[in-house]
Amino acid sequence: MGGLSLFGRHAVAGLGLVALVVVVYGGSVSHEFVFDDWELVVGNGVVTWPLSRAMDVFEHRPGGVSYRPVRMISYMVDHWLGDGVNARVFHASNLAYHAIATLLLYALAVRTIGKVGPALFAAALFAIHPLGSEAVVYVSGRRDLLSGMFALLGLLSWWSFCEAGFVTQGRGLALRRAGALLVTIVAAGLALGAKENAAVFPALALLLFVVQSRRHPEAGGVAVGTWAGLALAAIALYVVVDRFYLERVYEALARLQGDPLGPQPALSLNVLGRYGLLSVWPVHLYADYRPPGWPLPVSGFDSASVATLLLLAVTVALGAWLAWRGRIAGAGLLWFPVALLPVLQIVPYREVVAEHNAYLPLAGLALAAGDGAAVLARRWPRNVALVAVLLLALLGVRAHARTADWRDDETLWTVTLEQLPASIRAKHNLASALARRGRLRPARELLREARRQGPRDVEVLESLATIEGRMGNDHAALALAKRAVRIDPSPERLLFLGWVQLSVGEESNARRTFRRVTREDRGNADAWRGLRQLRERERQRDHLGQRGRSG
Repeated sequence: MGGLSLFGRHAVAGLGLVALVVVVYGGSVSHEFVFDDWELVVGNGVVTWPLSRAMDVFEHRPGGVSYRPVRMISYMVDHWLGDGVNARVFHASNLAYHAIATLLLYALAVRTIGKVGPALFAAALFAIHPLGSEAVVYVSGRRDLLSGMFALLGLLSWWSFCEAGFVTQGRGLALRRAGALLVTIVAAGLALGAKENAAVFPALALLLFVVQSRRHPEAGGVAVGTWAGLALAAIALYVVVDRFYLERVYEALARLQGDPLGPQPALSLNVLGRYGLLSVWPVHLYADYRPPGWPLPVSGFDSASVATLLLLAVTVALGAWLAWRGRIAGAGLLWFPVALLPVLQIVPYREVVAEHNAYLPLAGLALAAGDGAAVLARRWPRNVALVAVLLLALLGVRAHARTADWRDDETLWTVTLEQLPASIRAKHNLASALARRGRLRPARELLREARRQGPRDVEVLESLATIEGRMGNDHAALALAKRAVRIDPSPERLLFLGWVQLSVGEESNARRTFRRVTREDRGNADAWRGLRQLRERERQRDHLGQRGRSG
């Protein structure tokens, strides 16, 4: 690209990055919906709302399904574009969002690293890293795509805001800074509206500010305005989120949380270590990291947690030293663990590890790798270029292969079960996929095996009850539904029991169950629908009885 102008080089680099995304992930456009997509997209009535009702998503509370309103609005847009729930449109949109996020990271890398080649390497690494593939090829992973995309936009604007703070002269400087700060606040708010993990945004902005300030040690006094800008952005962000969004986040997280999954600090350190290992050696990628498929620590410290703690200490020390020297590599190294803080089981929730959580953290590692390549290329330019191309090729092949695993539910969970034979979730979800295709007997066998492994897993019990009901085994279906309620007497389980009772003809019991649900959850639309259906059955019987007597 040496003969091109600077604008031409950036244009060619941008087109190359988009092409790279399409080559590696383009096959996902023909994929089906999988896993959570069935609930969040296919079975979610909010997705079918007209775009004129988009702002209503911020106030609507359909059982927590749309507590990430920005993601939900993007689904509504896809529904409008595809004239329905068209999987191709939803997957194509994921590719588009990932391509935009990649271009934003390239722009941030150019500004922070200062050279096109290393910046292009950083963006390409982010674009095709296999650890980020789940967020790209999984429609429900769009939460991370959108959150990461808007966070990168906000951080790019924040860098411009900081940079302008060290310029003492120039027309319209104050206006440019105000505009950059406004974009920062809006983008950060949208990132939070896509996924609450973006709450780490102020910490990432602070890392970039430290690098910027260390590059201009002579202008320390000017930095006061930047500190004020960061405080203003954080306050404005909190006010907006608290008004439209925070209560729903708390409610949704309360449903996700549970008892600690393992002893601390080993659990959090092992989770961090797993993300770190997958970032440098993304060979073994799974769709399930829950026990028993993935083991949990049994003591407060084990060998894996100690090793992770030592590596974390080295990473933090190296990152702090580099950042203090004004190197973006330092901020990038610290960016990774900081961005992972919300998902390190400090606040326990059921998902131990999920690869899509690493999407925004990977951006920091990509910046660090790009800056490192820039330093090494000063001495060994050809060798560094060769290693970079080889590394990207290997990662691209792995990401492309991983994309094929997400083709449909049957493929995904068959692969997962081959990797993790003890995974209850893989057995459950593969059984659900088989049942949707009418293959009830193998589905039932998988669920029975899953039940033997986890006899108190209520999702397995309910799915097995559904299969037994479809196969005409009403007594078994009812017994399984009652067993699930004894383990978890929540409105959700009671509701399922009510529908099973209704399907097997126990109408009086179904009525009592539905009424119990409405007492515990007054706004439960499905329970009221069950009661209406019972009343309709009574009216039909009364009508038939009257016709019989009159005849």
